[in-house]
Amino acid sequence: MPSAPPPFHGPIYCDTAHMWLGMHEPVNTITNAAILIAAYIGFRHVRRSGMKFSADLVLLLVLLVGVGVGSALWHGLRTFWALQLDWIPGVLYFLLVTLLWIRQLYGWSAGVFALMIMLAMSVLGIIKFGDSLATITPNLRFAPFYFTVTILGALMVAGAWKKFGRDTAMLGAAALAFGIGAAAARSIDLLMCSVVPFGTHFLWHLGLSTAACLGLMLVVKMKKARENSAPSLAA
Repeated sequence: MPSAPPPFHGPIYCDTAHMWLGMHEPVNTITNAAILIAAYIGFRHVRRSGMKFSADLVLLLVLLVGVGVGSALWHGLRTFWALQLDWIPGVLYFLLVTLLWIRQLYGWSAGVFALMIMLAMSVLGIIKFGDSLATITPNLRFAPFYFTVTILGALMVAGAWKKFGRDTAMLGAAALAFGIGAAAARSIDLLMCSVVPFGTHFLWHLGLSTAACLGLMLVVKMKKARENSAPSLAA
């Protein structure tokens, strides 16, 4: 298992021991290109959908670019300031896309309430089970958060099916599935060093970028459906 000397900050991954071309984690650094590609695909999707670039969609795109740039900087440099640029945009993107999803189903108040419950349960779960899970492998500490997100995500998919139909729900289910797969890849990275020398964290980047792009597409699809139904409701 690789170990990081001081000046390194943040979680340790298998790739940490494979510096190349000045990058502390070359594979994990380079694969952040997938996140930038996801942002570009999301941008093209919004433009082709005919939806206007509303403030919430623009913010999602900006945050997604921020995730790709910030994560690349952190995996490449492993400094404290780069670590903040890595996790802050990612958390904000996740919270915003979740809020927008629930808002399309039940309104703003329900979205805020659901996020508060999810965060509270996640924190309590990490406090109660995080240390014991970390004895298996350090990155498993956040499994209670992933579990809570999975439960909420399943409820959101069910809500999307009921309100917007099968196709919309399947898009949400795909985003959730890629997110779960990405979380699993991140969690088991250090367990896989002897099998995959550079680890499985790069799959977190690939899976999460796909989930993020699908999540943005889902929000666009639901917003467009609501806009298209507004005239008929008014009539």
